[in-house]
Amino acid sequence: MSLVVNPAYNQISESIGPYYAALEIADIAKEITSSLDNRITTSSALDFAARGVLPNPKDYPDHRLDRVKDYISYIEDREIKSAIIDSYEESLKKFHLVYMYNSVDDEPRRSRIRIILNILWDNRPHKKG
Repeated sequence: MSLVVNPAYNQISESIGPYYAALEIADIAKEITSSLDNRITTSSALDFAARGVLPNPKDYPDHRLDRVKDYISYIEDREIKSAIIDSYEESLKKFHLVYMYNSVDDEPRRSRIRIILNILWDNRPHKKG
């Protein structure tokens, strides 16, 4: 749909001007993308913003943990895998890195969890800033 025939764009354009309306829609698209933790593309967010419609978060499930599971699929130690997944889930909830060792007691395996988790956390696609 063209922005020119879009009622939401026309309303913004009439109130603040055509160029500022485009900037306003871009800002709204950034907010939409951010609110969904970057689970939608920028072009999809622009489409929603231009139409004046908010996307349903249920239509865009969180696949961030799937990427982590793919990366650690080659690790044979199930306790380490479980600790990494639990730590990553908790880190996403708290918005900072959290180490959970579960049943891992020895220091070499704990350091392996920390190293792998640090690599995954530093390279996450949804990382802000």
